[in-house]
Amino acid sequence: MYHATTSQPALLPSNWYTDPSIHRREVSVLRHSGWQLVTTTKGLSRVGDYQAMDRLGVPLIVRNHGGELVALRNVCAHRQCQLVSEGGGHATELKCPYHGWQYGGDGRTRKIPAAKNFPHFDRERYRLSSFPVRVVGQLVFVNLAGESNSLGNDAWLDDFATKTNTASWQQVLCEELEYSCDWKIPIEGSLESYHLSEVHSQTFGNDPGESESTHILLDWGTRFRTDARDDSFLARTEERVMRWLVGDFSTHYQHVHVFPNIMASFTDTMSLVYQITPTGTSKCKLTVFGFTRRPTRSGLIRNRVANGLGRSAASMARKVLAEDAAIFPLVQAGMDSARCDNPDEDAGRIFGRCEERLHAFHLHWNTSMKSEIAASKEGTLEDHHE
Repeated sequence: MYHATTSQPALLPSNWYTDPSIHRREVSVLRHSGWQLVTTTKGLSRVGDYQAMDRLGVPLIVRNHGGELVALRNVCAHRQCQLVSEGGGHATELKCPYHGWQYGGDGRTRKIPAAKNFPHFDRERYRLSSFPVRVVGQLVFVNLAGESNSLGNDAWLDDFATKTNTASWQQVLCEELEYSCDWKIPIEGSLESYHLSEVHSQTFGNDPGESESTHILLDWGTRFRTDARDDSFLARTEERVMRWLVGDFSTHYQHVHVFPNIMASFTDTMSLVYQITPTGTSKCKLTVFGFTRRPTRSGLIRNRVANGLGRSAASMARKVLAEDAAIFPLVQAGMDSARCDNPDEDAGRIFGRCEERLHAFHLHWNTSMKSEIAASKEGTLEDHHE
C-alpha cells in the first residue's frame, strides 16, 4: 500500500540537475554525507592486495595491510604523484613510482630514498590522508568525511550483511557505468515501478500495483517490498533450481534506498548493491556489485549449476541496467530544455502516489542542501517546499 493520498510536487528545481555551481555544492554535501561504497572484499584477501578508485573527486586506495583493510589518499605526499593506477593489483610495498617513497598502513612514510635531503622531516604533516573503513558482508565502505562513526541504522546494515555474506553468497558482478545525466535521475528511476511496463517489459515485467506493493518511509531512507511474481516458465524454473541448490525459495523482492545515494535490490536469487555519484555537471557514475547464492551442499554439479545461475542473473542485471541507461539521457535532455525555455521559472513536475519514495528523497536532499548552505553561509537556493 501507499502512504500518499494525493499526488505530490517535486521539491528539487530543474536547475539542480543542470547548474555547475549546484553540482559543486552537491559534491561537497555528498563527501560529508558519510560512507561511500567503494569495492568488495573480493581481490583483497592477501596482504598487499589493493583496489584503487576515485570517489567524488577523491583518489583512494583500499589496501590489505597486515590483514586489515585501510583506505588512504592515492597521492604521494612528496610531489603529488599517483601511487597506483585505478583498478586492482598486488604489491608487497606501497611505494610511489616517481621517487620511491614508501608508506605504511597508517599513511606515514616508512622509507624515503636519500632521506638526508629532508632534514628535520615532519612525518605527521607529510603523510597520506587516511579514511575510516567499514566492511559489511562483502561490501567495503569508506568515509570521505574522515569520521569513524557508524554507518547508521542497523535495520539496513543487517539486510546488506545478510544478503552479501561470504558463506552464502558469491560475487558475480562488478560494473562501473557512466551516465550522461545528473546523478539524481538514476536514483529517481530506481525509486518507482511506474516505468516498468514501458522500459523493462521484457525483463522486470509490469508494475505490481498498489495492492501488491508496500512502501516503507523511514528517517534514513525508504523500502519497497512485493511478493508479486510472474507465473512464467523461467520463473518456475528459477524456483525449482533454487530449491535444489539451497533448500527453499521465497518470492519476496525488496528494494532499499539509503539516503542519499546507496541502493540495493534483494531477492532469494540475487543481491544487487549499488551507489550513484556525480562525476561532472549532468554526468554521473553507477558502481554496482552483484551476488548470487552458493549451494548449501558441495558437489561438482551443484557448483556448476550455481555458477551458471550466477552468470544468467548477472546477464539479466546488465540488460536492466542497459534499459535504464537508454532512458536517463532523455530525462536529462528534458531538464536541459526546461531551463532554456523557462529561464526565470521552473517547469512543473509531479509525482504520483506510486512515486512517493521520490518525494521522500527530494525532501531529504532539499533539507541536506539547505543545511549545507546555512553552515557555509554562501549563496542561496530556491525554496521549493509547499
